[in-house]
Amino acid sequence: MRYRYRSIKDIPAEHRPREKLRKFGAESLSDEELLAVLFGSGTRGRDVLSISKSVVDMGWKRLEEMELSELTELKGLGLVKALQIKALIELSKRIREPFRGVKILSPEDAYTFLRESFDDRKETLVALYLDLSHRVMHLEVVAVGTLNAVNANPKDVLRPAVELSAYGVLIAHNHPQGLPEPSEGDVMFTERLKRACEILGFELVDHIVVSPEGYVSFRDRGLLD
Repeated sequence: MRYRYRSIKDIPAEHRPREKLRKFGAESLSDEELLAVLFGSGTRGRDVLSISKSVVDMGWKRLEEMELSELTELKGLGLVKALQIKALIELSKRIREPFRGVKILSPEDAYTFLRESFDDRKETLVALYLDLSHRVMHLEVVAVGTLNAVNANPKDVLRPAVELSAYGVLIAHNHPQGLPEPSEGDVMFTERLKRACEILGFELVDHIVVSPEGYVSFRDRGLLD
């Protein structure tokens, strides 16, 4: 639908984004209508839905990468709407990854953080990507296997680290049954990953093995020395 109204008040009530949101829920609104609700009003000569559509058409990825000064130069935005866009993008990140910013300072921190991430019927390998202060940047499920095995390649672990410009990587996998003792295969994989980390300039912070009986830290065992 193309909007040619000068303001929200000129739009028939049933088509107004706020009315649609109230009656039918947020899921009934298009991206531009949702953004129009946040913006509230347009500018002289340009209605809020027209502004919202031009913003949405740029793509959220591009908007995320733009500096505040670049956003303010877009027709119809100005400083307030540019700030609203930046706030919206940051909120969406925090909602999508509520753990961002959590610090992992010990194997126990990692175990507490990750123990709910595993399927109790399958071995799963996950990776945490940390910044220089060991704050969590991202959690990635790298591979899901069977009851007693999971296969992965170091490049699968490190690809997100490169994309995120992470400082360090912490991996963990589970043993759905039995003790959290590292297998020979676990040790060999960790050695390969450690070498790859050294080549690419990442710190391998730890490898945690989790089971119903607790956890084992490669770092505590001296297996990363």
